[in-house]
Amino acid sequence: MIEEINPYHFYNQYEPRQPQPSDRILMFREEQVAMIRRPEGLDYPRFAELSLTQAEASALIFLFRINEEAYFLNETSVDLSFLCWFPIAQFRELKPNYLAMAGITAVQLKRWRQTRRFCGVCGQALYDSPRERARVCPQCGRVEYPQISPCVITAVIDRSQNKLLVVQGHSTGRRMALVAGYVEIGETLEQAVAREVAEEVGLKVKNLRYYGSQPWAFSSTQMMAFVADLDGSPKLTLQAEEIAAARWMSPEELPENADPLSIGHQMIERFRQGRL
Repeated sequence: MIEEINPYHFYNQYEPRQPQPSDRILMFREEQVAMIRRPEGLDYPRFAELSLTQAEASALIFLFRINEEAYFLNETSVDLSFLCWFPIAQFRELKPNYLAMAGITAVQLKRWRQTRRFCGVCGQALYDSPRERARVCPQCGRVEYPQISPCVITAVIDRSQNKLLVVQGHSTGRRMALVAGYVEIGETLEQAVAREVAEEVGLKVKNLRYYGSQPWAFSSTQMMAFVADLDGSPKLTLQAEEIAAARWMSPEELPENADPLSIGHQMIERFRQGRL
């Protein structure tokens, strides 16, 4: 999955520091990211390559580090001839994995900063906390932390037919996926699973088993995955505004996915292998 970056280690502790020549700089223009084509593949520009002024360098935002290398966000406009701009969907194909993980996490923090410019209580401009990764209101003291939304994703299996339910959402095109949705206020994860499955495809489920979790920064979510057995009729009733198509598929019908980035696609691949 995209967060599996061994032998590298991701450190999300807030450690503001001065950028070093080899540190990587993330720059975004709407939903595009600046990258450099190197002989070994796409990469983010290094601090030493940007030739920033002292004022521009001091405005860089520390994000995190991978091993001992720090990653910074540059919120100012830089347009150099050696930079190439790619849609952030490029992160799905970026190798090695630690660069993809860095990119999607930077996107999440960039979006959070863009939407937390002013206090939601009194309207004052927020500033960066010097002690932690947070935005603080100087007027009323409100503190805003990065947004993380809990989300459930479920592999629904018809054990009588040995088939897995796969869906296609309107936003995912032809890409196969599993039933997923945000956890609502006042409900447990298990209740969220049952509600989402019922709402999106009109099925009942039983025998829920927790599978695992994954930070999915593309949507600022924490994905919590479950496996569930079909309870009752396999007839599908689709929620038209959410689901474009859905079908039951046997392991033999599923295409091989040797490098699943998401926990949902990992579960699909494991079902194909008979391991789910």
